[in-house]
Amino acid sequence: MKAVLVVLLSIVVSAPAFAAAPANGTYTSTDIGGLVLPGRYSESWYPNKLTVNNTLNEASWDGFTLETQWHWYCPWISSAPVLLFSNVDGFGNGMKVWRVTYTGGYCWLNGTGPWAGGDAFYTANINTWIAIVTETYSAFNEVGTVRNHNATATFNGYNKECMSLAISNIEKISDTVKSGGPVPAGYPSFWNWIGCFDEGPDGPGEWGDVDSITLTITGCETIATEQRSWGAVKALYRD
Repeated sequence: MKAVLVVLLSIVVSAPAFAAAPANGTYTSTDIGGLVLPGRYSESWYPNKLTVNNTLNEASWDGFTLETQWHWYCPWISSAPVLLFSNVDGFGNGMKVWRVTYTGGYCWLNGTGPWAGGDAFYTANINTWIAIVTETYSAFNEVGTVRNHNATATFNGYNKECMSLAISNIEKISDTVKSGGPVPAGYPSFWNWIGCFDEGPDGPGEWGDVDSITLTITGCETIATEQRSWGAVKALYRD
C-alpha cells in the first residue's frame, strides 16, 4: 500500500504547473515597429529544394545569438508543392510562385517575451503551416527567392488553438549548392523531421533571414483539471 501511495505522490509532484497563459495581443517584429526579434531560417533538403520531407527551422536572432526569444522548428513538407504561377520564358527569365504545405512541428517562446503571462517559457504544437514561395529566374538560374509563411499552433497546457503567425518577408540568402559549403555561423542548422533532431550545418539545404513577423495570441486558457486533496487520495487506498 505504501508503494501505491509513493507512486501517486510522485505523479502529483511531477505534474507540470502552468502559471498563466501567454498574454493576448498582436506582437510584431522590430523591423515593423514591434518588440519581437527578427530571425533566421534554414531548410534541409531531401535531396533538393521544394521536395517532400524538407524540414524547416526558424529561430530568433538578436544580432549575436539564435533562439533567445522564439524558435519554430520541424514542420516538414508533406505533399508535393503546387505551382500557382509561372511566367518563365524561353530564355529562362521570369518568376515561379509555389504553394507549399508543411505538417507537424513545434514552437518555443521565451516567457519573458512581449507575450509574457507568467510561465518561464511556452511550448506549442504547430497545427498548420503554409508557405507561398516566389522564385525569380534569370537564364534558368534562380537568382532570388522570398517566402510568406502563415501558421497556427496550440500551446501545451492550454486548451485551444490560440496562436497564429504571419511572416511576410523571408529572404533566401544562399544554399549549400551555390555556396559549396555548410550553413554559415549565425544561421540555424539543418533539422530532420523524423525524430525532430539537429543534423548539423552540412546539409544539403538553404538559409536566409526572417522579417516582418506578426504573432497573434487570443483566448488561451489553462486546461481545467479535477483537484483532490492528498487526504482524499489516501482515503481511496485505506486498508
